[in-house]
Amino acid sequence: MKINKIKGTFDFYGKEVEKYRYIEKVAGDLAQKFGFEEMITPMFEATEVFVRTAGDSSDIVNKEMYTFKDRGDKSLTLRPEATAGISRSFVENKLYVEPGLKKYYYFAQAFRCERPQAGRFRQFTQFGVEALGKESPYLDADIIYFGYSVLNKLGIKNVKLKINTLGSKEGRNLYSNRLREYFKDNISCMCDDCKKRLETNPLRILDCKIDSDNPVLINAPKIQDSLSEADNERFNKVLSILKELGVNYEVDSNLVRGLDYYNHTVFEFIYNEPNSSIYNLAILAGGRYNGLSKEFDGPDTDAIGFGAGVERLMVILEELNLYQEKKTKVDVVIVNVGENSKLTALKMAGFLRNNGVRCELDYESNSLKPQFKLCERKNTPLIIIIGDEEIEQGIFKLKNTETRTEEIKKIEELNDLFKIEGEKYAYQK
Repeated sequence: MKINKIKGTFDFYGKEVEKYRYIEKVAGDLAQKFGFEEMITPMFEATEVFVRTAGDSSDIVNKEMYTFKDRGDKSLTLRPEATAGISRSFVENKLYVEPGLKKYYYFAQAFRCERPQAGRFRQFTQFGVEALGKESPYLDADIIYFGYSVLNKLGIKNVKLKINTLGSKEGRNLYSNRLREYFKDNISCMCDDCKKRLETNPLRILDCKIDSDNPVLINAPKIQDSLSEADNERFNKVLSILKELGVNYEVDSNLVRGLDYYNHTVFEFIYNEPNSSIYNLAILAGGRYNGLSKEFDGPDTDAIGFGAGVERLMVILEELNLYQEKKTKVDVVIVNVGENSKLTALKMAGFLRNNGVRCELDYESNSLKPQFKLCERKNTPLIIIIGDEEIEQGIFKLKNTETRTEEIKKIEELNDLFKIEGEKYAYQK
């Protein structure tokens, strides 16, 4: 019986693996330059970790989580997003004890049981950052600037930054009540999900994709009118800093994000290429979530972060031709002449590999034709040719496929050729 992969999941190989690792390296290297250190958390957690943080009214909790019981009848959930696990770890390991800002980055596999479509997958990778322990508009702007810098480093220019503020807890609650009052007489003309959200979390109505063009939603009260002067001043400060950093933005009063833990600044980088299969989807998004640590019985900690979908970034790199596949898979291929030199070729390959040289050889054939076919497939720039005669004389033939030249080298020159320090390699006769 033929068994295929589950819809909404991927097999990465060849160029796709290269792109995946390329994004991982670019984003990880830049994160470290911005002062983040890596954190790795479990792929599954107690279900309560996500119910407490995402909110039981969120789509993630209601529709999208992969939840199961273990043998001890404990409810576990595959990670649908990474922030909750980082916050749980922050509290459980008492990382708040040391003073100062804690900055973490991660690459995390995440899982959501939703209908697969362009840009939406059941298993995907989030790259993200979290900064815990400080409350500052400068930090908010720097987190957004870091996300902007990652996209720029990857060469992705066709983006639009949407930004909003949800204000403090008090302002958010006041706004929720205003929305509930506004929508209650108009909810009959909206979708079923909006009808449910009216009581559980009316802010989520603003994020509805089905009714996004509905005049009732468009004319809903704006959050800025419900916020305190201090909340609005804080948001305007974030905007002014972004302007000074050269980051263009669009204030979107209906932007609330899909998780209940957000407050103050929220933002999304939207892919703004109309011809793309993922046009208008968020490729990097996040916001401030002060107080989330209290859900794990930790201290009331200020925090902000974002997550980016690696697979969506891969789609963009392919669409915009921003990643070129590596032309050479190896640095050198060793070709042996005759069966007696096969073991010597393997020993030489081991020496080179252990010293950082990408090296390949044919494990079966001792004739030249199939071995040179291997060289062509690997597109290697260098070929080392050895046989009984070369081993006896302590030499090897070096063929350069780019300059189409061939020369005789002493075995003692192998180290210098590949810039290997330490004991000189020698044939073992």
